[in-house]
Amino acid sequence: HVGNVSFDHNQAFIEWLDERHHSLECSWATPVWFAPFSPNGIGNKLMAMVMAFHMALSQRRALVVTDWPPTTLDTSYKLHDILLPSSCQRLFDDDTQRPAVTKCTVAACPLRTKSRFRNGFTQPHWAHQSGAFLDVPRAWADTLDWPAYWRALTQYLFQPGQGLLDGLAATLGHTKLLRSPTSVAALPDSMQLLRAP
Repeated sequence: HVGNVSFDHNQAFIEWLDERHHSLECSWATPVWFAPFSPNGIGNKLMAMVMAFHMALSQRRALVVTDWPPTTLDTSYKLHDILLPSSCQRLFDDDTQRPAVTKCTVAACPLRTKSRFRNGFTQPHWAHQSGAFLDVPRAWADTLDWPAYWRALTQYLFQPGQGLLDGLAATLGHTKLLRSPTSVAALPDSMQLLRAP
């Protein structure tokens, strides 16, 4: 199953993604797609990274996240706690010879990323304006429609690590969840959920 949609080639699609992302053999000669996180809200950050993943796949490049954590997200979680990194991510992260990455701001993102990768392309701030975002790869165009494809990409890329799961569990452990009562009068005012008129 991918989300709430099932299709016959589920495992084959995951293997197809793995070959081009997590299990890809990587070297400094591997073509890469450098992707900074969006400086806007968390929803935009996630959507922009899925878009970057799609563009990397469509150009047979490995996705490399350049600016974790982004300037507009105060977090101590590691990148691998948030998403499944490509095989090229560690090469980039462990490269002590490259200069520090210029991070995105609300005004602009860098146009180039300096690194030892010999064939790199940096996603521009306005990349979402490309019509290529509406394309499903030819190999899957007869199997997946556009919503199912994007749902699959999102769920494959954003696989929370144990650190994030532990953090969510700790937060939820201190959270009081409310139930909508069958009768408005069943709970005191302070426990009732707001209802639309």
